[in-house]
Amino acid sequence: MARKNRVALYGRLGLILMAFALIGGVVAEPLLRPLWSSRLTLAER
Repeated sequence: MARKNRVALYGRLGLILMAFALIGGVVAEPLLRPLWSSRLTLAER
């Protein structure tokens, strides 16, 4: 496989993986938000 073809293939695979990661993050964010939010609230004076 020529170097140019290999770089194009790896670039395509990278873009596909980034798309899946982005979609997974958008889908998982509402589910994980309760775990990230703090249980404590700061009282204003």
